[in-house]
Amino acid sequence: MRNRLALATVIALATIMSSCGVFKKVQAQPDTTTTNPTIPNTVATDSRDGIIATLGDWQTMQTGGNIKLNAGSSFSSAIQMRMVRDQAIFISLRPVLGIEVGKLIITADSLYAVDKVHKRYVAEKVSILTSGVPVTVSDVQDMFLGRPFIIGNGTYNEQLKPEMTLETESGSIVLAPIEKYKGYGYAFSFDKSLRIKALNITPEGSSTAAYQVKYSDVNSTKAGNIAHAINVDATVEKKKIAFSLSYKDIEWNGKVKIDLDVPNNYRRMNAKDLFSIFSN
Repeated sequence: MRNRLALATVIALATIMSSCGVFKKVQAQPDTTTTNPTIPNTVATDSRDGIIATLGDWQTMQTGGNIKLNAGSSFSSAIQMRMVRDQAIFISLRPVLGIEVGKLIITADSLYAVDKVHKRYVAEKVSILTSGVPVTVSDVQDMFLGRPFIIGNGTYNEQLKPEMTLETESGSIVLAPIEKYKGYGYAFSFDKSLRIKALNITPEGSSTAAYQVKYSDVNSTKAGNIAHAINVDATVEKKKIAFSLSYKDIEWNGKVKIDLDVPNNYRRMNAKDLFSIFSN
């Protein structure tokens, strides 16, 4: 069971990392309720600048940490994570004595998941997870670090200010892209100190998020404010999973190796077969 959950964790990571694939983009329509770029007067303009000021620059990142998964049964593991900005994300599962049992690599166009316990792997185009939505590696990196972004356009910055609205809601500051995705909107909430609290994905017409990434332990680093803990409730293959990830000792802008090698004699699987473990 624990070996199966270790593999499930790799798959859950892949799905969650491309969670924006739940959207289907709406074609541009003359709808003033979704295209009006007016900033609500409930929040001072300098709050927008303040959020941008918390977002530092970075090129590479590597860290240790822990992951917990509940998909009917529970699993926890130490991890290693490495990122090259806008290029690649690497996560290695090491549940016992630092021994790697699985790894996940996402690049601009590819997804690799390696299960060392059962000697099998997946190599697919990353579009298998994104459903045609223009999610980029940069978007996924921002989601994992707690940085606001616009899908396909990168991290929130001065140039993107006209494309997002800002308002207060239940004591939080909410930053949301103006452009909607069919059936859903997404928004980032911050506390009054401009530390990120959550990414909420909400069906239009509803006040309740259908999907939420919660951020905590937000600290100032060389790369700006970074969340060192995230919690996600998600659904993979119609099965509810709870997922948490924490980082420690993050290192920025050093040399990073992204290992794409698959050992000899491993059996290649398609993603559909691999996802089937959640139905067992």
